[in-house]
Amino acid sequence: MAIVHETKYILAEALLQICTEKRFKKVSISMITAHCALNRQTFYYHFTDKYELLAFTYATHALAELDNSTTLENWEQHTASMLVAIKEARAFYRNTTCDEVAVLAETFSTITTRLLLEMFERLDINHQIEKNNREFYARFFSYGCSGVLIDWIYSDFKASPEVIAESLHRLAKDVELIAYHRYVSLDN
Repeated sequence: MAIVHETKYILAEALLQICTEKRFKKVSISMITAHCALNRQTFYYHFTDKYELLAFTYATHALAELDNSTTLENWEQHTASMLVAIKEARAFYRNTTCDEVAVLAETFSTITTRLLLEMFERLDINHQIEKNNREFYARFFSYGCSGVLIDWIYSDFKASPEVIAESLHRLAKDVELIAYHRYVSLDN
């Protein structure tokens, strides 16, 4: 099983390297497999198409910084690490998002929705907010975070990763504060 796992990472690394030079729409499965000396059949054993590989590459590259250990308390640090990794691989992210922004948006939103949902569940200790509303809020904020990330890439990374991370952290803290005030007002 370790070889299967390793092969997926080899393919992801090949895509990352190729897309530092070429736009994603110009990349073929043959190019990817030739780059890492694998055959097409091996590729299709692991991925259905290059879009699935792209999502896997995003999730295991910079977005992996937003892992299960990410909490409201360390959100800024994890986000800054993710943004630094994206900026370091700027050519890859520019060459993939200019053709397929939806893959990054969906992959990032899936990860941040899960994290935000966990945050809302922790904040709602007395279960004042219905589950479907918590899920909606998490999706809403994750789409906003995704938009900020994509705008940052499209602006050629003008703001520093730390500024973006601090802004997103401040948003999360403000949501926590609003939730607390709402809870206190409902309690009185």
